[in-house]
Formats: sequence, structure tokens, C-alpha cells
Amino acid sequence: MKKFLVLIGLLVVVGIVLMSTCPDREAHRKAISNVVSGAINSEMDNSGIEETMAAIGTVLMVNAIDTYLTSTLVVRDRTFYNVGVISYKGEFRMVSVGVFNHVFTISEDEARQLIKDKIKLPLEDLK
Repeated sequence: MKKFLVLIGLLVVVGIVLMSTCPDREAHRKAISNVVSGAINSEMDNSGIEETMAAIGTVLMVNAIDTYLTSTLVVRDRTFYNVGVISYKGEFRMVSVGVFNHVFTISEDEARQLIKDKIKLPLEDLK
């Protein structure tokens, strides 16, 4: 019986810690923005565009994506975690999960594909 009460007490403590350490919307936006910035940088590096044009394009794309995230990112709070979603092609797409004051996001490859589908800007035309 004593072990059972200790287990219940431990579960309550873990639950309270989970509830109190859910990251906020700004943490989700920053984490997703970092992933998107990395995807854009690697895409521009691999595109073969002149370095100056690639730098300007990177800055413009990162700012555009950041503005898009600011307006469309919705953080849905659950009891022990929260989920960041964006509206994508008329449906909601999960892009991040926040737990223990950390935000786990989609991979750079998934971010790259979402950007290509959303913007539909072929980089080959810029060469």
C-alpha cells in the first residue's frame, strides 16, 4: 500500500510539472522559425544562385515565413502538453509539440517541402 501511495504521489508531481512547463506560443514560433531558416539556408546554398542574390532571397523568405507564422500559427493547449498547428491547404497541419518547456518541431526536410508547396517558387528560374 505504501508503494502504491508513493507511485500516485510521484505521478501527481510529474503531472504538475508537465502542466507548469508547457511552452508558450512565442516559443513555438521561434522554434519553427529556426527550422524554417535552416531549411531556407540549405536550399539557397544548394541552388547555385549567386551569393548576393541568395542572401537577399534568404532574408526575404525568412521574413515572409516569420510573418506567415505570426498570423497563422495556433497553439492548442492540452492538459500536459501543447501542439502548434498551421492551416495548410484548408486543413490543419501539426508543426510542433511543446512539453517540459521544450518545443519539438518538424524536420528541415518537411519544412522545405511545405515551403515549396506553399510558395510554388521554382528556384531554377532564378539562376
